[in-house]
Amino acid sequence: MSTVKKQFYVFGELVEVIVSSKETNGTFCVIRQYSDPGGGPPPHIHSREDEFFTVIDGEFEILNRGIWHPIGKGETAYTLRNNPHTFRNRGASVGCIQATVIPGGLDEYLEELSRLSMPPVIEEVLRTSEPYGVSFIAPTQ
Repeated sequence: MSTVKKQFYVFGELVEVIVSSKETNGTFCVIRQYSDPGGGPPPHIHSREDEFFTVIDGEFEILNRGIWHPIGKGETAYTLRNNPHTFRNRGASVGCIQATVIPGGLDEYLEELSRLSMPPVIEEVLRTSEPYGVSFIAPTQ
């Protein structure tokens, strides 16, 4: 059974580290994010990581290659590096989505983002994101 290694908030949403990058020597990490209805990260691109998502609780949708794909509890989806993507809670209550990220490092990036002031200053977000190979794009729909 997995246990939570760390918890912190990123852009106001709870993130739990289930398997840290340090535990796997950077091979992968597993995180869970809890999102309110309509919540989720801004559209972005990872230049280094692929992500495999599983909905733990609720209803989400994944933006992948410009198309929104609904995924419900127990369902999965993935996004590949260099591909603009995001996810959002399309349900009526708080939902939980788990991401297995290959290679690891995203947990460390998110923990660093969690230290930024709220509401975040975009310049600080961009400065923090650049060394991790994460960039943001304009939202669609």
